[in-house]
Amino acid sequence: MSTLVTGAAGYLGSYVIDTLLSQDRQVVGLDNLAWGNKEHIDRLADDERFSFANVDVTDTAAVTSVVQEQGVTDIFHLAALHFIPAAVADPSLAVRINVLGTQSMLDAAKSGGVERMAFASTGDVYSPSDDAHHEDLEPAPFNIYGLTKLQGEQLIRNAQRSTDTKFLVARFFNLYGARETNPHIVPEIVDQLKAGSGVLRLGNLEPRRDMVPVHEAGRALVEALGAASEPITTVNIGTGTAHRMGDLVDTLVELAGTGATVETDPDKVRASERMHLQADVSKLRELIGWAPSPDLAAGITALLQAEGMA
Repeated sequence: MSTLVTGAAGYLGSYVIDTLLSQDRQVVGLDNLAWGNKEHIDRLADDERFSFANVDVTDTAAVTSVVQEQGVTDIFHLAALHFIPAAVADPSLAVRINVLGTQSMLDAAKSGGVERMAFASTGDVYSPSDDAHHEDLEPAPFNIYGLTKLQGEQLIRNAQRSTDTKFLVARFFNLYGARETNPHIVPEIVDQLKAGSGVLRLGNLEPRRDMVPVHEAGRALVEALGAASEPITTVNIGTGTAHRMGDLVDTLVELAGTGATVETDPDKVRASERMHLQADVSKLRELIGWAPSPDLAAGITALLQAEGMA
């Protein structure tokens, strides 16, 4: 009896695995190591509760073999092309990984008689709005990444008609913390500060985002799958608070104590970007009794400590 985590070498995947191991569960990590960090796998080499399969999620036969041979009862499907600029630059790749990869996992789950499956979706399935997004809102993706995740949700609805597997659709908002594997704004700032830059060259700092500590997001996902009792449960994983990106930068620079200043880099300004993305977390609180903390200073302090900068 084991739990499978796809995208095991990725950002969120590493924290989901940590949470599962803290519960003394047998975990199988699955990743093709194309975008993840192999160190996230290597650090677990001496843990007998963890095993690793170097498999691409779009390889249905290989994924199905892992599920059946390892006696998988629960799946956390996190593998995806997550970085929005990369998805926009190569929509075909985003569809192959995010859509076809999800169908592969659904096929494997059905063949293996998996009991529960969590799917990492995104707040980007919602249309742009200045209000907090509730799960009952009609999806209207803003970009190709959100569209592929919505298609994944639709595939789950289709699969549920012919299986007893219970599904959790977790719509994640903006994660931050140590171990990031994509060049989002927080790791971009950290990298520039580590390089000794006194001037941070960044993109648009006016958008507001619901910033979620990644270790709390991993814990919330594990608890939510355990608590979900409906055939399909859809829930936002966020803090319920949106922060202006400029304020995030100011907080990070202040806590790092570098005195760095900020300049706009036109090459880092996205051609199209929503200005506000915030979760309504009332359903998450009802499901598991809590939601990740919106305390940006505490989260940034933990990040800087992990990076050896505080």
